[in-house]
Amino acid sequence: MTARLLAALLAALALGACSLAPVAPAKAVYDLGPAPDASAGSGGPLAWRIADVTAPPWLGGDGIAYRLAYEQPLRLQHYRDSIWAAPPAALLTQRLRERLDAPAGCATRPAALLAVNLDEFEQVFASPSSSRVVLRLHATLWPAGATGPTLQQHWRLERPAATPDAAGAVRGLAQAVDELLPQLAGWLAASACR
Repeated sequence: MTARLLAALLAALALGACSLAPVAPAKAVYDLGPAPDASAGSGGPLAWRIADVTAPPWLGGDGIAYRLAYEQPLRLQHYRDSIWAAPPAALLTQRLRERLDAPAGCATRPAALLAVNLDEFEQVFASPSSSRVVLRLHATLWPAGATGPTLQQHWRLERPAATPDAAGAVRGLAQAVDELLPQLAGWLAASACR
């Protein structure tokens, strides 16, 4: 009887210890949010096809990247408890396809191919309490049927992060993407529709 009582007591203690074990917090999952209202387009066929956005290996995962420029400027880090819902290149691909409609008068032309490479998508800290987000990419427009010149354009957008944390990085990067889209659309209209 004593052995049974001891075994029951040990089992109860073991189960109680399991409930005291630290539980890893759930990760916060972010995306770029709802797309802003698209500019008025033709509603017809696109004057360009949008290839999947590419990115270097360090942007291939779902981590939200940051850099402590004041301490370790050569070290790219990722927030431990916050992630993107998909790799940044996939989120940008989705946003481009949601927003880039052909301007009127351009949709009747053969579709060119737009290829975008994401080069930088991170939060950079100048001090522990001050940071900015950086979005850098380049776009290549391949003409339809390989006629005409291939065109390239580079963009780098920086804006202060509202808060020095993952939520501030996400908000700032989403705003930078939405600020970039009209610039990209204008370049496309001037390049593909002339």
